[in-house]
Amino acid sequence: IKLQKDRSDLHHNWTTFTMLVLILVGLALMAVNPSDGQELKLLRGDCPPFWYSYGNRCYKYIATPMTWGDAELHCVSQDANLVSVQSHEEDTFVHTLIRNFDPKEASTWIGLSDAQQEGGWLWSDGSKFTFQAWYTGEPSNYYGKEHCGGTNYGSTKKWNDYPCTNKYSFVCKSRETCL
Repeated sequence: IKLQKDRSDLHHNWTTFTMLVLILVGLALMAVNPSDGQELKLLRGDCPPFWYSYGNRCYKYIATPMTWGDAELHCVSQDANLVSVQSHEEDTFVHTLIRNFDPKEASTWIGLSDAQQEGGWLWSDGSKFTFQAWYTGEPSNYYGKEHCGGTNYGSTKKWNDYPCTNKYSFVCKSRETCL
């Protein structure tokens, strides 16, 4: 009879332990800890490793600081260009991607430049420049030396023009559509 009671106690303890583990795993899976209280979801989709899907393109954050020109060449070497931002939603996605790797959201190159003609902003991928998210008073071309565009400027993390020789991290956007 003692052996039956020991078996019963063991079964009860094992069941209790299993239920406790399942509850803890469930709580851990529901926990979200992003810096701004929003759930940040980056999906790979059909993108290569370290690239993330948005719309029908793939995006990659590069933390290594480079000049704007070197950053563009790096993207081109991966069949991409510095990111062109075509909508508020895409701008939000780009910020989410940056924040995922850089919680401080330091200045980051995007594919804008007016190096060919002052004030004639162009995307490096050749797409039309229709959407813009400049910080108040920007672009300013401070001292006539700011001809490349970046994001994460000021408290609102908007766009700014910078000297192209500054070195920042950057975001690449694939040229080919990804299904």
